[in-house]
Amino acid sequence: MFSALLIFLSLSFAQEQKTVPSQQELLYRSALQHYVDKLIAKLSASSIGQERFLVQQIRMLNEEIRARVTGVETFRKNYFELLQQRLAEVRALKRRLKPYNSSRLNEFLERVENTINETLRMGKVDFQRQRAIEDAIQLLYVAEEMIKMDPNAQIDKDTEFTQDLKKTEQKLTKQSLATLGYEDYQASAVSGAKRITIYDLYKEWELTERVNYQLRWTDVLIIKKRLLKDGSATERERMFKRELRHAAEAFNFGFYDLAERSFGEILNTYTFIGKLDDVRFYKGLCNFLLDRYPAARTDFELLVRDYPQSPFAPQAYKYLMRIENEFENYDKVVAYYQKFVQTGVQGSALYDEVTFVAGAAALKAKKYDLAIGFLNRIGRSSPFYSQALYLVTEAYIGVGNYIEAERILKELAFNHHLEPDFRDKVLLKLGLIQYELGNYRSAIDYFNLISPSFSQYDRVLLGYAWAHFKIEMEKPYAGDRDFSAVREYLEFLIDTFYGSDYLLEARTLLAYVQQQQNEVNAALRNYRYVFEARDVKELSDEINEETRVLGEYLDLAKKIEEKGLAEEKPEIFTRAYKLRTRLYKPYLRFRYLDLSSHGFAVQNEMDRLKEQLEELQRLKKIAKERQRKDLYKKIENMELRIYQALNNLRIDRSPEILGINYFDVHPLARKESVIEYRNKEILKMRQEIRQQRQEIIKRLSQLDIQINQARKEKNYKKLVALELSKERFQDLLNKIDFLETQSYKSDIMKSAINLNKWSDFGAFGLTNVKFNIKTMTSSQIEEMQRKIEAINKFLELRRQNIEHKIKQINNAIVVMTRKVRRQERLRKREELMRQFEESYFDTHDTEIIYEPEPQKPEQTGETKTNQQ
Repeated sequence: MFSALLIFLSLSFAQEQKTVPSQQELLYRSALQHYVDKLIAKLSASSIGQERFLVQQIRMLNEEIRARVTGVETFRKNYFELLQQRLAEVRALKRRLKPYNSSRLNEFLERVENTINETLRMGKVDFQRQRAIEDAIQLLYVAEEMIKMDPNAQIDKDTEFTQDLKKTEQKLTKQSLATLGYEDYQASAVSGAKRITIYDLYKEWELTERVNYQLRWTDVLIIKKRLLKDGSATERERMFKRELRHAAEAFNFGFYDLAERSFGEILNTYTFIGKLDDVRFYKGLCNFLLDRYPAARTDFELLVRDYPQSPFAPQAYKYLMRIENEFENYDKVVAYYQKFVQTGVQGSALYDEVTFVAGAAALKAKKYDLAIGFLNRIGRSSPFYSQALYLVTEAYIGVGNYIEAERILKELAFNHHLEPDFRDKVLLKLGLIQYELGNYRSAIDYFNLISPSFSQYDRVLLGYAWAHFKIEMEKPYAGDRDFSAVREYLEFLIDTFYGSDYLLEARTLLAYVQQQQNEVNAALRNYRYVFEARDVKELSDEINEETRVLGEYLDLAKKIEEKGLAEEKPEIFTRAYKLRTRLYKPYLRFRYLDLSSHGFAVQNEMDRLKEQLEELQRLKKIAKERQRKDLYKKIENMELRIYQALNNLRIDRSPEILGINYFDVHPLARKESVIEYRNKEILKMRQEIRQQRQEIIKRLSQLDIQINQARKEKNYKKLVALELSKERFQDLLNKIDFLETQSYKSDIMKSAINLNKWSDFGAFGLTNVKFNIKTMTSSQIEEMQRKIEAINKFLELRRQNIEHKIKQINNAIVVMTRKVRRQERLRKREELMRQFEESYFDTHDTEIIYEPEPQKPEQTGETKTNQQ
């Protein structure tokens, strides 16, 4: 059948012009062949389950028929003797009709003879072929009578006879509709009718396959009902046990789809058996294992409703609770648990498992008292005991009873042999409880007991940092606070756990510590990193939306391509293909942008290394000035290592494949954005699936009404069409059930990033640090002004003192000047007097009175200075 489609595909193009095909034509042909292959493979894959089920039913009917029918060898002998008689008749007809010289009739005679010979050679009883042979012989007798009545009759041109001949040939050779469609295509192409496309041929073949399956299944149902009606009670029980055995074998070997179909057929056919609770349970279990939870829920609900006292009822309640828990219907889980308790299976492993599920559901529903009551029912010997105690502590924390939660956790951590990771989880919970109670040193003691290999050790490091921070902040004097331990844990967390959800919180706390220690630049750098994470997240949200839109356009272009292929319109296909090709590259860039190696982190690292080189150059110059050859050599070695690191760091200069990675510096922003987008898409998908499921159920109800109406009207053609439609919708419902289950198995993810919260803290920290800088600058300016004012006052006072001194000196100079002038006048007067005396009186020595000259006063330094 498949080969006929491929032959048609190749021959349809062979009838075109014998020219060299262009690249566009080759692309179209290749796409068309791939499209048809994909459709065939899809249909074949979807029909495997029903074909396997049908084959199993046929085999069981054959076994039952062989068990009831006797004298098979005699019957076989009669069957092949009759074929021999028919062969002799065909050969006789061949001799009688040979003179007529009809190529069509002779070819038909050869085919009938070959069919009988092949049947005899195979040695297999085939009533369908026998019927076809009988019809062919009857048609040959009709042809012989037509020739006898009119020797000049042209049978080959008789339309009605040709059609009968063609139908009979199809029955003889069991031709598929694909071959018939190809012949019809050739005829219509010659006659100039509308050209049939390869897609039309595929749709006809698909419809034929569905109709053939429905016909075969109807035959099976008719034979089975006849056998059940005509059989005795023992024979009916034998048929029931046979089907039950085959269904159980299919279940045990993991063929759950076959087992589900088999159990469903038993429920539909053997209603006279009575109690079929085990069949109903295993049918629901098959649906559960096939991830068709809605169908499984229906089966289990029917079981507990129809057979409330069945031994399978507790197991059914367990699976109902698991299904409702998966669908996040926690109130229904608790309700089913209450009914489960009434079955009286306390003290068993099943009871502990179901009780644990009920307690977890009550905890998720925030019914803490109910959760505590359920989980405390689990005994110490149960494998769920440790997990149940941990959930009990979660419930106690939910109601604010930290003391009781601490007591249970201590009992759990130190009195039970737990897995290392779970024990570390319990110790972490104990440390966090102590932190909430304000016992920071006790929290640190619990953190010290946790192994560094713990899967959540980043949270432990953050707990260390907060506990030490609170201890230091309790000190009344800021000068006594030592944040070295806080910085050590935070820096270790930041450097070691690159993708930790607590990275933004750690950077915010580190920035605050640096602010307290007046490391303004470092604090601003960390606050700015946390604040910019929001902008990066908004960019990621925009890219996610662009990716979604591009994906929708790609899907639309793909649908247009398939439409062009189905309608054999190469121009539509080519335009859609070119559009999809142009959109695919930007779609890949947006989709896998965060996987690109061309980002900002490498460039930032290179800039940091270059800054270190500049600082080393400055230190190198200082070492050279101070003649420190040892330091000079060490600095050169450090420079050499940095140069080697820079050479090893390579930046992709042509990021045309995936583009630039905007998120390598802020991975948590990208992670938060992707989680939010994924959760939104999952919720949207769940809603769409629910709507589609309701529409399908509504359509199935309408089909049931129409099928009953067609039965009443005995419109069998319409009935077959409705049955085919119902089968397709039932298959769609199974697929929808599977999709709904998968949508709920894709849990709504939660993260501890809290990007918006810490981004707000980053903005506040930036503002606070800048305000502190401004306040500090204002204080420094005021202090400077006070000092300048004091200096000015001092200088003014000094000026006044100096002016006063100068005034005093000037006054002293004036006084001394006056004294000197006065003495000079006295001297001159004395000189004049002496000269007068010498000139006027006797100047002999005996008469001269010698008196000593008066001495001049010694001049002071100030007088000399004034004279100068």
